[in-house]
Amino acid sequence: MAENAAATGIGALSPLTAEQTAKLAEFGGSLFQSGVEALGTTLDKKLEVTGSTALAMTSAACPGEFVGLFVQSSLELRLADGSAVEALLLIGEDEASALFNVSPADAGTEEEYTAKLEEVVHTTVSDLSDFLTLSVSVNQGAQIQFGVGDAHLLNLAQNPMELTGRMAAGDVVVARVELVAEDTPPITVQLVFSSDDLPAVLASVDPSEALAAPAAPAATPQVAPAAARPAPAPQMSPLPTGMQGVPEPVVRPAQFSSFGSQMEGAAMANIDLILDVSLRVTVELGRKLMSVRDILALGPGSVVELDKLAGEPVDVLVNDRLIATGEVVVADENFAVRITDIVNPAKRLSAR
Repeated sequence: MAENAAATGIGALSPLTAEQTAKLAEFGGSLFQSGVEALGTTLDKKLEVTGSTALAMTSAACPGEFVGLFVQSSLELRLADGSAVEALLLIGEDEASALFNVSPADAGTEEEYTAKLEEVVHTTVSDLSDFLTLSVSVNQGAQIQFGVGDAHLLNLAQNPMELTGRMAAGDVVVARVELVAEDTPPITVQLVFSSDDLPAVLASVDPSEALAAPAAPAATPQVAPAAARPAPAPQMSPLPTGMQGVPEPVVRPAQFSSFGSQMEGAAMANIDLILDVSLRVTVELGRKLMSVRDILALGPGSVVELDKLAGEPVDVLVNDRLIATGEVVVADENFAVRITDIVNPAKRLSAR
């Protein structure tokens, strides 16, 4: 099946040209890689992407691709023009159980196991959606917000998958990412979405494609709604999308007042996307390199000498990235750190 997917992956994405598909594939690959790295950190497991494929098919044929027990979660991508793209995320039940460390034997009854597995998958995917929203905005400069619905354990052999909305109306794309995790069998994560939504997604990833996308699917009448969706794209040009320059017509003196208000609103919208994202803040007193022999010899009363002098500023790290230094204080009988210096951006971005 992987060979078939690879053979039809690019050519079958009919709403887009080969060049547009390549741009979308590059964005999707970067997105999946970021998500896998974040998932590995969350689960404290080393994950590695071993392959990815994309297979286009009709909505009628799609349910036949999924037979057995799957954990299914609904996703929503909110694009820059305000439109929404629906998608389904599926992971095999056995694979999800191994990946998220939820064992039927440890969960008690079958109902308790199902509830726990669904809760863990939903919580983890929700956390990943917050991270991906931030990552896409900062790294790719794309205005896409990710939302996650409830996760459900379904027997798709007895009750075939039900597609809704645009996914049920035309062709769909099944994107598969194959992972290898330590102490678990190979895992396949699959994403299903309507191929008619590809032009709108591409317009959010690369606003320069917003006007070109509608012309591609002209030969297919039922794709007309998708062609109309990128129409608001001219309004997207003032949005601060990463390193892109501001279009010249927008900064003409006659439009200066209007331009300012749009930029202010867009900036606030960008900030709102990341306000609820949780980051791990760590205060590091110091480090020590020790041999296994010395570590095994540790016991109550042992003293581990760190590489910092008494009174020397401690490091403040966010997601293992040094951002500031400070001094240890006591606040209401709790240890705390008072920030004394913020690391300059050049040093902050360098590898620690």
